[in-house]
Amino acid sequence: MTPEENEQFIRDVFAEARFRIPRLVSRLVEDDAQAVVEEAAEIFDRMIPDMAYVDNPEHSMALPLFICNVNLAVFLALKERGVDAHRFGNAMLTGLTAAPLPVPDESLGKGFLEERCDDFVALGEASQQDPVPGEFVLEVLSGEGEAFEWGYNIKSCAICHSFSKHDAMDLVPYLCATHDVMSDKGNQGLARTGSIAVGAHQCDFRYKRGGESQRLARSIRTIPLVGAQ
Repeated sequence: MTPEENEQFIRDVFAEARFRIPRLVSRLVEDDAQAVVEEAAEIFDRMIPDMAYVDNPEHSMALPLFICNVNLAVFLALKERGVDAHRFGNAMLTGLTAAPLPVPDESLGKGFLEERCDDFVALGEASQQDPVPGEFVLEVLSGEGEAFEWGYNIKSCAICHSFSKHDAMDLVPYLCATHDVMSDKGNQGLARTGSIAVGAHQCDFRYKRGGESQRLARSIRTIPLVGAQ
């Protein structure tokens, strides 16, 4: 794709999120939600040239970053209206907890999942061999002989890199906690002990379907155990 097409690809990520943003905004301010959306869209647009993966938006790790940057743009628009990271993060987690879990595509068999896992392993190896400043660096772990089925470590976090540019690191732990919420909703048994965003040397993810979760939120006092039993 051309640079212009790459940037339009990223703008489309914000466009696809427009339907959910007003609900989040309405939980936090009484302002016209649409005005906040438009301001956030302008902020997001200004962020694009400095985003990681702007030259390769179809990279497997690019979309999670772009989605997080949508939330960052909305937060920055709301920050001007007196909303701090903790209020925003709690509202975001509450909304995610209430949202229905996507129905899995039953046509995707085990072979497809194994292929995706192989792709992820290759992606992790490539990120370590040729790390790009500001992008994710990760290693994928086999669960063979371990208490987990599969897992991975993030050695360098593109989200932290992006949010630090905008003095918004207080919000990142809430984004980390979205993994807890999605694990609970899908019974994925995610166990975590640390995150770069709260001072750990890496972000660790260990999955065992149906296993007991170890939520990162338990180690972060500012984050409530949203949806926890």
